[in-house]
Amino acid sequence: MIVEEITVISQFARILGEDTNSSEAYQLLLTLLDPIVRRSSQDDEYRQSLANAEDVWKSLKKALQNSRNSDTKHEVRSIHLRCLRGLFILMRNLSVGNQIIPQHLQLPKVVADTFINAVMNSICYDNMEISLYVAAASFLYNVTKITINFDKEAFESLDSFLRYPLILLNKSEEILHPYMMLFLNLTYSDEFLCRLLKPAVQVDTLYELLMRVTSMQDHSNDQNYWAYLSNKDEINTLDMLLLKIFTNVVTSESLGSYLQFARANDHKKFLKILRISQLIITSYENWNKFQLIGIMSWCFTLLQQTAQETKEYFLQKLEEEHKAEFLHESLNICLDIISNLSVSDHVQQYILSYNGLELLISLLRTLQENLIRINFYKGIDGSIKSLRATDYQGIKIDDKKILDCRIDPASYQIRACNFPGCKSFIIEILASLTYENHIIQDIVREIHGLELVLSNCLIDDNDPFIKERSIICVKFLLKGNAANQDFVAQLETKNSVPDETLSDAGYEVKIGADGKVSLKSKNQF
Repeated sequence: MIVEEITVISQFARILGEDTNSSEAYQLLLTLLDPIVRRSSQDDEYRQSLANAEDVWKSLKKALQNSRNSDTKHEVRSIHLRCLRGLFILMRNLSVGNQIIPQHLQLPKVVADTFINAVMNSICYDNMEISLYVAAASFLYNVTKITINFDKEAFESLDSFLRYPLILLNKSEEILHPYMMLFLNLTYSDEFLCRLLKPAVQVDTLYELLMRVTSMQDHSNDQNYWAYLSNKDEINTLDMLLLKIFTNVVTSESLGSYLQFARANDHKKFLKILRISQLIITSYENWNKFQLIGIMSWCFTLLQQTAQETKEYFLQKLEEEHKAEFLHESLNICLDIISNLSVSDHVQQYILSYNGLELLISLLRTLQENLIRINFYKGIDGSIKSLRATDYQGIKIDDKKILDCRIDPASYQIRACNFPGCKSFIIEILASLTYENHIIQDIVREIHGLELVLSNCLIDDNDPFIKERSIICVKFLLKGNAANQDFVAQLETKNSVPDETLSDAGYEVKIGADGKVSLKSKNQF
């Protein structure tokens, strides 16, 4: 039985390679192939017998490799493409039952090359072309469902294959879903992600996919779409595919080089991808160890880089809002991501292994010494009537030029130059690191981070809820740590620490008979 099918496929190998102007030979091929394709769709046993026959796959490979390039001027172009589609559909059907043989024979590369050779010199995006692509993509999806065992050349062929329909993704439902399903399968391969995210000036397939698909959604911009997606309980198939694709992307170490290239060459693209990464990462909790390490590998590097640039920004006293906006958003996103992940032991170990504690304290000190503490005073109707601004030493700031650089005088909107929200994220991370960790508690004191946290136990509209977060952090820093308790008690006697701060943290000052000052937990009384 299989001999007959191989004979039919072999005729494809001969006719597809001929330079003929007659459509009759092609029509005969389709007539012979049609019952084989139909039966492979309907008869499970028949389909499996063909799928397990390596000679059938070899015949299909030979037929595709023999296929000549099509020509727009050639009158039989359409039927030539129909013949190729017939073979792709047969391969799609057989690949349901066997993915090992076609991968072993490198058929994914052959299919991609066949499609490229058939249409790329005369692209017209007509129905036949699209139908041919869908059949090819469906086969590639099936053959990559379980494993991906491609060599470098196969991935190079797939690069061109994946770029072909980019301009159609927001126009053609027919091509969108098989494309997205294939793309998702491929993103489970580290080698594919490495190629996809490799910095280059050529077509950015990932970014084009993002722009095309999100433009289809009923939202004002792509960030709103992702925010909607991350908060929605039930999402459709397309949304789920896109979410899974970018989940694989953000957990890949290869994203680091991609972001660095975009950061140096295209700030808009960089921030767009970073915002989406933030939304995905902070809306999900159950990351495994390897995913967490993948995220931290690029996020922590960006934090180090941005922290250093922020320090230089203040040293140079730039007050340039455009530059501050970029640094502030980059910093806030990285800190937000790490703050969300820092409850994990793996992330805490990562931070500590790369001197992250010292980095965070240094960054907090830079911000503390350069940001303005802001207190808005509101009227009965809730509108802001006035404000009070002080420096890190508590000295009031009245200089209008400085204030206007940091706060919009018309709207009272805090500008990026004052880096709103950043200190709160840092203190959240410090709280996670110091919780029931005596060694980290000591290090924070030794590198003078304890004073910094204490100095933020004040209401500051530049960092909403920073007082509450700082008090929690103080509580963690003092719990079970006599050295830290003694250090803070000595500060308190010098009026360096407001009594209500210690009270809120669950501690009170005690003076012994010998005159020694100590700090005790209220829970002990």
